[in-house]
Amino acid sequence: MNILLRTDFKTNARGYTLLIARDLFGDLSVVRCWYGLHNNRGGHKHEPCNDWHEALKAYQRITARRLRRGYQEIAPVEVENAA
Repeated sequence: MNILLRTDFKTNARGYTLLIARDLFGDLSVVRCWYGLHNNRGGHKHEPCNDWHEALKAYQRITARRLRRGYQEIAPVEVENAA
């Protein structure tokens, strides 16, 4: 999966990751992953999109909903290549 855009969210008890990614066939999808910080509960959902604008619109809609529901956006972490 080729990740084009990623945002992580967190509350006191839950975490949430939102991605726009391309699969092996080059199709775009919005991927949501949710998990508990204190338990093993969680899940994921793939929402296929026809083009970048549709994917971005869904991404922005989901991001706004997470923020309204009390999630805090986590700053992205840069990883250095160990080459």
